[in-house]
Order: sequence, then structure tokens, then C-alpha cells
Amino acid sequence: MERQKIEIRAHEAALTESGELKVSGYVNKTNELSEVLGSVKQFREKIAKGAFDRAIRQAKRDIDFLAGHEAKSILASTRNNSLSLVEDDEGLFMSANITPTTFGRDYFELIRSGILRNMSFGFRSLKDSWQQVNGEMVRTVEELELIEVSVVRDPAYSHSSIAARGLEVVTDLEVPSMEQIQANKTEISNKRESNKMMKMNGTYNDFEQILRGEVRALQTTADGGAVIPEQVHDEIIKKMEETSPVFALARKLNSVAGTLRVTREDDSVQGGFVGEGENILEQAIAFKHVDLKQKRVGAAVTLSNQLINDSAVSIAEYTKDLLARRVAKSVEKSMLVGNGGVEFAGLVNDVEIANVETTEALNMDKLQDLYLAIHPSFLTNSVFIMQRDLFNEVAKLKDNNAHYFLQMGVVNGKIQHTLFGMPVHITDALTDENPVAFGNITEAYSVMIKQEAGIQEIVDSQQALRGSKLFVFDAYMDGVVVNPQAVAKLTVNAD
Repeated sequence: MERQKIEIRAHEAALTESGELKVSGYVNKTNELSEVLGSVKQFREKIAKGAFDRAIRQAKRDIDFLAGHEAKSILASTRNNSLSLVEDDEGLFMSANITPTTFGRDYFELIRSGILRNMSFGFRSLKDSWQQVNGEMVRTVEELELIEVSVVRDPAYSHSSIAARGLEVVTDLEVPSMEQIQANKTEISNKRESNKMMKMNGTYNDFEQILRGEVRALQTTADGGAVIPEQVHDEIIKKMEETSPVFALARKLNSVAGTLRVTREDDSVQGGFVGEGENILEQAIAFKHVDLKQKRVGAAVTLSNQLINDSAVSIAEYTKDLLARRVAKSVEKSMLVGNGGVEFAGLVNDVEIANVETTEALNMDKLQDLYLAIHPSFLTNSVFIMQRDLFNEVAKLKDNNAHYFLQMGVVNGKIQHTLFGMPVHITDALTDENPVAFGNITEAYSVMIKQEAGIQEIVDSQQALRGSKLFVFDAYMDGVVVNPQAVAKLTVNAD
């Protein structure tokens, strides 16, 4: 499969400077149409709200602040937290402490003098949509992979400088015709029908109307349940990622039907030096596999008609958040301590992951051993997952210089607790026996999410008599460790 090429977009930014070598400014304003792009087929473009935030949280590589898109001209980076990226209500905001090299100081002076005043960013589009508005083709980028941000002199980018660093750059995007767009919509509709995904096409406004009883003609399932718009499911999954960092970090796999078989890392094959004329040790490459099956997980909420009718806030948002929080907690617990069966295969119950044993959890040497138990190749993007009670105790500990072991820092643009320089996520799911796990969750754990998930309103006489509505969100998922080398656990052995 051909690797998707990188796209470059520029934005006229009001770069400001403060402190010795610190600069900040907006890289892109979300939900705002770009200038006309494309040379063969012209179009406008906008980045959907939330796309940058998800890209930053789910980044699998360091994001660098570059000079003119040159890979070797690094001014700052998320690797050492000298670059902070965050999406706010306006768009993608960057703040950078430029490394004080001669090169860095020169570029800072160019920025401060106003010679360099524009921001640009390189990205790969993961999900987009097209529509025709007032005769113009408009592309909405809904999901993206953020590669880098750059300070540039002009809003346009240089093809030669991009090509010089070996990146495959999109020079002209293929703009679909209205016939292609309609054909794609028809194909998607047919697939949904064949999969019997009985869901309404709608938005949160539709959901709000359904909740408040303003829409009467709903599609129903065989058991009389009213089917809610499918976009609500997508929003709940995203909200689950916001609620549970552990779930957000895991690699997501999609499956339509049946069992999904995934490869599990096997490190038994080794290489070595041999003498002239001797045979190289031959070892058969035997892939291990694990099967992901569908496990039902869900939550239900009953809303009184009075609450629905008198609520001054969006009742749809309230319902989505409540269901997401409840399901996220259950999924996170299953990912960490599940025993299989109707649950996931939990991380701490996997016998192949590294195990650091101790007689007391509050032992900084053992937490350091846990850090060292991971192969250095997996340390990038690794995190501590710590039981809440233990976290509260670790937060009080100081070294011999009266400095707290637990630090506060900015990781990918957000304030984060860190231990040994690694982010710390707090959970209520881990037990006293296994109060800490550490590793690269993206590499170590995969979650399959079935596509039939959705929300239903259960219509029955009991709810009618109570003057309430019952909404049920259920999904079919499964999770398993796919790379035991990328994660380790702490086990406390009682005396």
C-alpha cells in the first residue's frame, strides 16, 4: 500500500516573542476556510475543530519546530518539551523555547525583526470529507497526523526545500467530482444496509430533538428500541479517550464481523557471528497470534422528562459525557486487570510481560527498576499508570536535595505529572497487588472496536409510567497485549 504523502499548509501568524528565545503564535485557525489551494483543480480547506488536539494526544513520533520545513533545522521539539502545542477555541497554538545555538539565535532575531512572520505545518490527512459550497469545492480535514510546524518567510512553501529533505510531498491534491462524492455516499449507504447497521444519519441537534421529544418518527429495532444518530457513537468513543488516557493510548483496530487475529511479537529469533565456512544458525520464524473476539460493554442512563425539558444545557452533551465516563472506566479496568472471558485480557495478568517484585510499593528504587525493565527502543511515548492511593504517597516523596521525585511538566502541550521524565496517569483500576504499570501502551496493547456500536432509547410501558426515558449505549470490543516487551508491571508481595 502506497504511503500517504505529506501536505504542507501555511498561515499568516502573529508570532510574538517573550523571554530570551521564546516565541509563540497560532499555526492554524480551525473551522476557517483557507485561501484557494490547488493549481489544476482549485479548492478551499478547513481543519475541523478537535482534529489538532487528537493528533497531538495520539502522536506516535516527536513533533519538531523547524525553520522552513528543513528537517535538519530544528529550533525546538516536543521530545524535550521545548515545543508546546495545544488546540484551544481558536486553533492550534504553539509556544517554543528555541535552543540557544548560533543557528537558533539567528532565527530568533529574524522572527523578532519581523522578517519571518508566518507559520506553516506539515500533515497527513487520515480522514476528510468534501462538499460543494457556492460553486466551490470545500475539503474538511477531520483527522490528521501532525508531522511538524515551521516558521516561514512567505505563506507559500518551497517545493525544492521540501524535496531536499526526502519527504514525499503532495504538490497538487486530487479533488473529487460531485459524481464521485455522490458515488462514495451511495457506496457507504449500501455497506451500512448490508451490515444491517440501523442508524439514523444525524447530528447532535437531531439527538437533542430526540431527547426532548421533538422528533417522533424514529427508526426502531426489532425489539422496539429507537435508534439514535450514529455520530453520537463516534463522539462517545472520542470522549472515552478523553476520560481514560489508557484507552486513548491503546492502538485501535476496526473489525466488521467475526474474530480478528493479530500478530503478537515473538523475540525468540536471534542472530550472531559465525566463522568462515560455518552455517548460520537457522531458526524458523513462527509468528504468535492472539484472537480478538467481541465482548459486550455498555452503560445505561435514565433521564426524567422533567430534567430533559427543563435543562438549560445541552442534554445531548450531558448524556454523551455520562455514558462515556461510565463505559471508559469499565474499559480501562478491563484493559489493566481483566481476566479474559467476558472481559479483556488485562495487562497485569499477562505472564510474558516484565515483572518487578517488591515487598513495599512505596520504593523509588523499585519504581526505577520498573523504568529500566523496558527496552530503550520502547521508552519513547512510555508512561506510568499508577494507582491513585500510591500516586498520593509518591507525590510526597523527596530526594536527598529536598526535591520532589514527582514533577510537573508540559507534555504535548498539556500540564502533566512526570516521574523520571515520563508522564504519569492516575487510575482507580489497579490493585494493591499490582499498583503500577509502565510502558509504551500504543505498542503493547490493542483494542478492537466493532462497528455496530450505538445508542438506543428503550421504549416500554415502565418508562412511560415513570415519566422517564432510558438510553443504552453498548459496544462490542476486545483488548489484548500484543507486544509484552513494551510494558512492565510492579508486583507487591505481602510479607
